[in-house]
Amino acid sequence: MGAVTPFLLPLQQWLNATFRRAALALVAVPALLVGCTPHSPSDTYYRPVEDMIPTTKVVDFRLAPCETLWTLNDSDAMTNSLYWLRAMDCADRMSDTQARYQAQQIKPVSWDTVFKQSILISGTDPDLQQRRTLLTQVNQYRAQIPGAIRPLVQLWRERQTLQVTLGDEKGRNARQQEVAQNKLELMTQQHTALQASLADTQRKLKNLTDIERQLSSRKQMQNDVPDSDSSAPSPVKPEETYTSPDREQNRP
Repeated sequence: MGAVTPFLLPLQQWLNATFRRAALALVAVPALLVGCTPHSPSDTYYRPVEDMIPTTKVVDFRLAPCETLWTLNDSDAMTNSLYWLRAMDCADRMSDTQARYQAQQIKPVSWDTVFKQSILISGTDPDLQQRRTLLTQVNQYRAQIPGAIRPLVQLWRERQTLQVTLGDEKGRNARQQEVAQNKLELMTQQHTALQASLADTQRKLKNLTDIERQLSSRKQMQNDVPDSDSSAPSPVKPEETYTSPDREQNRP
C-alpha cells in the first residue's frame, strides 16, 4: 500500500482541482442566469445603456450657406449658439447694401427676428443713434431670449455698447478739438491785430521822432546864425556930436 501511494497522489490532486472547477461553475451558473433575466423598469439599479446616449443632435452651422441662414426660424436653430455665431459671421461678410436689404426682409415681431435684424444692421457701420436704437430693441425682448444663447447676446450687447462709448469719446474729442481750434484762430487774429497796432504805433513814433529832430535842427541853425541888426552901425546920439571951434566961430 505504501508503494501505491506515490502513484495515486498526482491522480488525487488532479481530481481535487477538477472538482473545485466544477463547483465554481455550478456557483456561477445562477449568477449568469440572473443577468439574463429581464429587469423591471422599477429596478433602481438597472439603467439601459441606450438611455445613457443623448438623443439630441446639435447641428453644426459653421458651413451653412449665408443665403439660406436668415430664413430659418425653427426652435432648434434659434436656440443653437452655432447658428448665431454663423449669422454674425455672415453679416460681417456682407456688403452694407446687402445687409440692409436682408434686414428689410425680416419683420421684427419676436426676439429672434429682432436679433437677426440687429445683427445685420450693426454690420453696416450705423451711427451712434442707430446703435442705441438696436440696443433698446434687443433689450425689450430680454425676457424672451432662451438661456442657452443669453451669454452670446450679452457679448453682442457689450460690443455694441463699446462702439457707442467709443463714438461718444470721438465726438467729445472732436468738439474739444474744434473749440481749441477756434481759440487758436481767435488768438491768431488778436496777435495779428496787436502786431498791426504795434507797427502803426512804431510808425507814429518814428514820425514824431523825425519831426522833433527837424525842429531841433532848425533851432540849432537859428542859434548859429548872427542877428542881422547887430552888424548895422549904431545911431549917433546928439550929445555925442562934436563941432570944432573954428566952425562954431564962422557961423553967422
